[in-house]
Amino acid sequence: MLRTRILSLVTPIIVLALLASCGQTAPTQGTTTAGGERPLRVWLTWPESPQQMQAFFDGYTQETGIKTEVNTAVAIDKMIAGISGKDAPDLVVTGDIFSTGMFAKEGMIIPLDDLIAKNQIDLADIYSTPLSQCRYGGKYYCLPWGTDVYALYWNKDMFEAAGLDPEKPPETLEQMLEYSDQLTQFDEAGNLTQVGFIPDFPWMHTDLYLAMFGSTYQNEDATRVLMDTPEMIDTMKWQQQFYTRYGPDKVRRFLASAGNYKGADSGFYTNKIAMLVDGEWQPGKDYIKKYRPDMNYGIAAMPYPAAQPERKGTAVIWGTTVMIPAAAPDPEASARLMAWMMLPKPQAEMMIQIPNLPSSHAAAQDARFTEDPDLQLFIELMNSPRAQNVYVSPVTYDILTEIATIQERVFFNGEDPAPLLKDAQDRIQAKLDGMQ
Repeated sequence: MLRTRILSLVTPIIVLALLASCGQTAPTQGTTTAGGERPLRVWLTWPESPQQMQAFFDGYTQETGIKTEVNTAVAIDKMIAGISGKDAPDLVVTGDIFSTGMFAKEGMIIPLDDLIAKNQIDLADIYSTPLSQCRYGGKYYCLPWGTDVYALYWNKDMFEAAGLDPEKPPETLEQMLEYSDQLTQFDEAGNLTQVGFIPDFPWMHTDLYLAMFGSTYQNEDATRVLMDTPEMIDTMKWQQQFYTRYGPDKVRRFLASAGNYKGADSGFYTNKIAMLVDGEWQPGKDYIKKYRPDMNYGIAAMPYPAAQPERKGTAVIWGTTVMIPAAAPDPEASARLMAWMMLPKPQAEMMIQIPNLPSSHAAAQDARFTEDPDLQLFIELMNSPRAQNVYVSPVTYDILTEIATIQERVFFNGEDPAPLLKDAQDRIQAKLDGMQ
């Protein structure tokens, strides 16, 4: 029921079972040449159009004569099995940053420092926040290819109908709750017909809410798990209100009828959900422009706690990551393709299509990003001094799956989050300590 980014990828039990069974095997030999002995194979977890992705990588073929073969929407379990087998792809591109530490610890991907230097990849041109998410054990095991930032979307027509100023989104988390109350409606039978805001629709955003309260899941060097903290408890209780005020069972039933995240029946597109936390791609051709082109919406930075005005403009940076499997047939050829992907021009061309934000400073200067009113806010948030990353480690999956489980109990059962968070932190910290 609970929509979470992590659970949509894979459960920790499956991941651990796969990793335990993944002995490293010798790669299939063979090099890619201009003559095309074999294409460079790129696997992506993204569900984007395979034709769109193939067209992008065909640009590398046009420049070098080296063919590429793209496989999109690869499930994470198949990705793990593939990069650990005898016929591994040349590059893997994941839509999240969680897997880097896990893959690196298991020896499934290779460190890139020497290849970065050899191919003269300009690390200074890559935004430092997503780049820092690629380090494990003092080495780079991935590079960010595009970044994501989340902000608040609101339906201006629904605001106006509720007597709210359609040009003024909530500025604080407390005001967000007040607005949500004004925007929420019930029918005569007491069923929810419209809701102002549901904090985990379409998926879990606890990382961003936690940042607004001034904390993260883990400390900077990823040696400490930070779940049993006042900030995390406040984050959980703030989200819990949107369930307890409207009735957990009623919210559950409402979500079941609120449509999918992506589709014409989405609650945000059909005037059922007035406010939504989402990324820079939402105004793009595959979302609002496709399913609700007439929508009267606004975008603003995530509201902050009233008691912490210094948190205004805080953002959390995510990133798509590119990695080279340890079993890749020709890591040198893989690295050359990776280096091309990092160049500002091809990166800008790809990211503006999705749209995503580029991880290259130079690419972000492209007028198509800076002059687009929908993307401008996200570029500003990405460049904000209050932009922060998500520190990752081999136990990041454990943290996120525990948070998802705890949220189910807190939101739908009304449980106190404090003891649940303490128990989870103790168990995951012990596991992390055993790895060091």
